[in-house]
Amino acid sequence: MQALIGLLQNIGVFLAFLAARFAVLVVVLAALTVVFLVGLGVVRLAGRVRRHALGLTKVGGLVWRPGLYYSPGHAWLQWKGTSRLRVGLDDLAQHLLARVSEVTLPAIGQVLQAGDVVATVRAGRRQALIPAPVSGQVVAINRRLLRNPSLIHNDPYARGWLYAVAPSDAGHARLPYGEPARGWFSGEAHRFSRFM
Repeated sequence: MQALIGLLQNIGVFLAFLAARFAVLVVVLAALTVVFLVGLGVVRLAGRVRRHALGLTKVGGLVWRPGLYYSPGHAWLQWKGTSRLRVGLDDLAQHLLARVSEVTLPAIGQVLQAGDVVATVRAGRRQALIPAPVSGQVVAINRRLLRNPSLIHNDPYARGWLYAVAPSDAGHARLPYGEPARGWFSGEAHRFSRFM
């Protein structure tokens, strides 16, 4: 009988030990979950602040950024300084190019004519040819984009830019800008939603 009581006590001590270890595990997991959720909240808040700072808004279900020129080929242009335009793809273009795997950009110094193919974006077996929205000379390319093509999806209006060009004429002035650009983009978003 004494052996049975001793065995039951040992089993009880063992179960208490397991329960204590399980409780510690639960507390540690709860603490890690809280840290993760707080970190996630901070990241989301930072993203929201960044989107607000860039002025990003939804137009027809797509993200639109004010202060840019928009071309019919779904490129945007933004003045950087007084002599160069930065060029990237708008949100509609990045939606059409799911899972970008490779980007080819022009060479610095290359002279472009509006409408010339200036870049290619590969998404799986599909390839999109990107026309130059304006004429000019390429003065910079986004080397970070070459290493990380997903920037076209993750940040199309900032870190996902393609190249910068010193325009040879004022062709950009004919492109939609401001409220006309918003109206044009809204129409394109509507066409896209009907297509999809």
